[in-house]
Amino acid sequence: MAPEMAASYIVGIVPSLATTGAHYWFHKKKVASSAFQQLQKNLATVQKYWCESQSRVLPLEDNSHAKDQEAFKTSLYVMGSLFAFMSWVGFMFNMLVLLSTRKIAISRFEQKVFASELCTKNLSATEIESILKDCEA
Repeated sequence: MAPEMAASYIVGIVPSLATTGAHYWFHKKKVASSAFQQLQKNLATVQKYWCESQSRVLPLEDNSHAKDQEAFKTSLYVMGSLFAFMSWVGFMFNMLVLLSTRKIAISRFEQKVFASELCTKNLSATEIESILKDCEA
């Protein structure tokens, strides 16, 4: 009985790590999308950027994008390691987190920002500020 349980535990690590890989792949896909790039370009016009790890607009500083990517990777590594350690239970939690971050737990502000013209075309600074105020309301 014990060898089967150990084998089941080891096998459970694989789907858990695969789900963590899916988190990373979806994130890279979003960050590389033309809408996200256009959003960052427009926000840079007013010295701001979209912080993916916090899902909000923050003031643009040196290496802001690199720091945000590093924060995302760090949290993903910690979460992925913890869930891999938990094996099948971790896989279930990991799937729940993946589902919620992709479909359920998206703030209205984020939905408004990504549905706005900020992600579709170049805008002037006044237009950008106006859209951000509308999204925050």
